[in-house]
Amino acid sequence: MKKLLIIIIVISTSIVNGQTLKDSVNIIYKNYFELLKTKEKLDTITLKVENFEELLESNNKKIKRITDADLFGLKKQLEQRRKKIINTTEFVFAANASLNAIKQLDATSDYLTQISSLNNPGNSDLGFSLSEEISNIIEKEIIKGKKKINGVKKSKFLLFVDNIIKSPITQTISSAMPVVSSIKSVIDLVMGSALKGKDISIDNVIELKKAVKVYLEHYEGLAKAQTEFEQNLGNLDIRKEGLVLLLTQYTMERSNTLNPDAVLEIDKKSSLTKIINKYYTKNIAEQKVAEIINKNPFRYSIHLTNRNLMYPGYALNQAKFIRDDVVSLSKEYISIFTTYQSALKKVLIKSKNIGDSNKIDSKITELEKKLLNVQLSFDDNLNVYNLNATFKRLMEY
Repeated sequence: MKKLLIIIIVISTSIVNGQTLKDSVNIIYKNYFELLKTKEKLDTITLKVENFEELLESNNKKIKRITDADLFGLKKQLEQRRKKIINTTEFVFAANASLNAIKQLDATSDYLTQISSLNNPGNSDLGFSLSEEISNIIEKEIIKGKKKINGVKKSKFLLFVDNIIKSPITQTISSAMPVVSSIKSVIDLVMGSALKGKDISIDNVIELKKAVKVYLEHYEGLAKAQTEFEQNLGNLDIRKEGLVLLLTQYTMERSNTLNPDAVLEIDKKSSLTKIINKYYTKNIAEQKVAEIINKNPFRYSIHLTNRNLMYPGYALNQAKFIRDDVVSLSKEYISIFTTYQSALKKVLIKSKNIGDSNKIDSKITELEKKLLNVQLSFDDNLNVYNLNATFKRLMEY
């Protein structure tokens, strides 16, 4: 537990930029740590029974005097314990699968690629191409039929403009910020040229700014929506990584209780999926429990006090915390994508005055369909039904 707490603190202080994110992580996991710090962790520390051997010897004597009804009760308790141990492996497997689905949501390339393409200056999906529009505006407001602009050939001047607009595509097409920057750079180029001769007046520059303003607002709108989307995802990524650590710790505790020191040091750095597959599958747990019980099949009281078969009550609270947070996290991820789609839709609708209204409506519909596919695929992979089912079995008595 101390190691996990240190890891969480390191994450919240070294990765998170700003007090807000650090506070959010602390708030999210405060209840989890409160849950653990008041519990005596019999499964991860030496069993605190000073006269453990004496206790076993006493149990051995008493077992000879107990009735059939007592034996039945002890047998039932042991069977319930066995089921909890086995069912925990299934819960861990389901929780890990759900977390893996959340990780994969970050790679919803089809939907995000469609959005990224809108930031390509040469893209004409909305009925206009930024590179062409800017060139036309320069022709109309600045060049005005001249062959040269302050000694620079028209073709060369337009080539520079085109290069400035299209250069962001070589840097990144996933962000609108370079496009915004390139529009401003074109204005700077014109203003610089205006200072060097009489061919460009201040009025020309003013008209240029007015003409490109609507395009600037369009790409700034895309940039703002994307920035907020990425920031929101970043906040949830911190929670996601914290939850992975909690589930890993939980898995290791349950595995180490049943099979002390079985996990090799080198494997502790592996992914949780690999650790589960190698050390904590249902089959592995069933075999280990059977191995312990079969040594003394009818000595139920001994098995119930066996430290390897211990199952503390707080382990159920841990499982509930993990299940609840996985479900909550998944809903928030989808909410962020939905909010992003809504912000994009507002930007696109506002830009109908510079593009093709039908094409813009078509693009909005296309993005909504792709987002729906993302949600359906995410729900299938998340499989909350299975997560809840394994948790319900774990809670049964």
